[in-house]
Amino acid sequence: MPSIFIAAMAALLILAGCQAKVPPTAVAGYKPVSHRMAPAPQTAAEIRSLMDQAAAGGDMGQILSRFDTMIAGTSGPMREEALFRKAELMLERDLPGAEQAVGAAIARYPQHALVPYADVWRGQWWLKQDAPDRALADMRAALLHPRLTRELADRIFVLGPASARAASEAEAVYWFLAAAQVDVASRDTWLRMAARRSSLATVEKIFADHTVDRELLPSFALYSGQSRLMTGDIAAVGRIAALLAVSQPTAPQLIQLQAWAKGEMRAATIGVMLPLTGKYARYGREALQGIRIALASLESGAYITLRVEDTASDPLHAIEAYRQLSNESVNMIIGPLLAETTEAIIPYMKPDLPVISLTGHTALGHRKPSLFVHTLSPLAQVSAMADYAWQHEAKRMVVITDAGENHAEADTFVASFQALGGELVQILKLDKEGMDYRDQLQQLRFDSDDESLLASLDEDLALFLPAMDVEIHMPVNFDGIYLALPGRQVSLLAGQLAYADITDVALYGSSRWQDGHLLDDRGRYLSATRFVASGEKSSGENDDPLLNRIHFMLRESWGSDAASDLLLLAYDSMRIATMLASRLGLSDEAMIRGLHDPEGFPAVTGHVRFDDAGIGQKQLDIFTIRNGEIVPAG
Repeated sequence: MPSIFIAAMAALLILAGCQAKVPPTAVAGYKPVSHRMAPAPQTAAEIRSLMDQAAAGGDMGQILSRFDTMIAGTSGPMREEALFRKAELMLERDLPGAEQAVGAAIARYPQHALVPYADVWRGQWWLKQDAPDRALADMRAALLHPRLTRELADRIFVLGPASARAASEAEAVYWFLAAAQVDVASRDTWLRMAARRSSLATVEKIFADHTVDRELLPSFALYSGQSRLMTGDIAAVGRIAALLAVSQPTAPQLIQLQAWAKGEMRAATIGVMLPLTGKYARYGREALQGIRIALASLESGAYITLRVEDTASDPLHAIEAYRQLSNESVNMIIGPLLAETTEAIIPYMKPDLPVISLTGHTALGHRKPSLFVHTLSPLAQVSAMADYAWQHEAKRMVVITDAGENHAEADTFVASFQALGGELVQILKLDKEGMDYRDQLQQLRFDSDDESLLASLDEDLALFLPAMDVEIHMPVNFDGIYLALPGRQVSLLAGQLAYADITDVALYGSSRWQDGHLLDDRGRYLSATRFVASGEKSSGENDDPLLNRIHFMLRESWGSDAASDLLLLAYDSMRIATMLASRLGLSDEAMIRGLHDPEGFPAVTGHVRFDDAGIGQKQLDIFTIRNGEIVPAG
């Protein structure tokens, strides 16, 4: 009888641990896909036993021999599963003939529930062989297989984006399109990524390939056309419109593409007001550099005139600069850069002359209908990260910040998260000069236990096992942690969180993490992180052709290809301005309506849409850490 009680209590403890945990997809920060999923395959007990033996380091020769016996001596589901599981073990151990064994199993039973799993096993094996194209091809096949399961799709969406960075253009685009076909809720995001990566030759290839879901083509064509419109390649816009006209002549997106293709270039004057002297002159020159690179890269650059005024890092100079530009009939103004100079010109702003300020002070956005704020400041990212965490099933959050006076990032995250309906469990403030936070983290661990559940378990233990000293391991009672800290402290905290037994919880943050110290410990304990990062600061080759073009122009003209976030933000702002003013020929109120286009604008700093208050809402690139590298999170 005591053994029955012990088993019952063990089950009770296991259930207690499971009840308070977040589902695995939420813990890792992955957004569930919305495609209809197949049920997970079942594993026969005998096969599971062999797999467990292999995982425990059993004799691989004997285990594979047992699988051979099953394959030769059984029939039906047992033999089929044994064929796949043997191939899986061979891939894991990188045994000779492993890749062929997987291919043979897939060819023999193409509709088996383990086929998409086998594709992913082989895809991961190809990644180890440094063959990202083959890896993506296998993962694409898994995504499109009718027996795809939810947990497998989640795994693919983790592996795919990072693999796409290293893969060829065509293979990456095909993978993005497969992701768009499966993940209906995020379809536009995947299609924008496909369009951003596609050359015109790849767009033509996609339209000619009838294995591609035709339902995806209109939006893919629209985003591809818009990216060409931003660079002034009207001929490419016309070609994309012609492809869509042949494929789907009734698609509503065709009307927009044809209108873009028929538009004539118009002369336009873009005003620029930046601090080119004074204490912020270095930043002003960076922004102006981005604007000039954008102008030089435009095929229609001859139609654009720049009028540059110096705000001299001073509000009074900014007012004079604005007056000078507004009297010269410019179509749009880029700048000011500083919050105080932006605020200074607000009383003087004309209602029909749009101004794209590069300030990080987003609260100014609502002050004038003609004022737009385009920024990458950490505070502007925080609201987006709160929404990202909420969308990925994080409902109860802990926020960790330093004990200094500036808590703007932490406060902004809390306000944004609570506005969505989330619950703040605790704000933990750390001494920014400290090194050892284990006591505070252990207290957080203790405070986060579910007290009512713990009390119930204590009562049950006292009743059934009064003579035993059993330590109850409780899961934490929150879904994620937002770290409003620089990368140095994040790297330091990671191992201490694990020491305090705070694991399997997603960690969220902003681009503040990228201070050069995030990978001090090569990313140990940081695989569950999700944070904002620019392509410039993430490791590995960049897959954005526009960004590569910027690097080339910087090297050619200035001898260095370093591009700051501010430079890239100014570059994107200039491209938006020239598209609206010159290619679409908008002005005055029409220009302001154009800036509020709900579709937004493709940009190297992240697709941007200006909301009703004029604040640029970024579709931010979210990154994580895997194998000691910063890679796209998926």
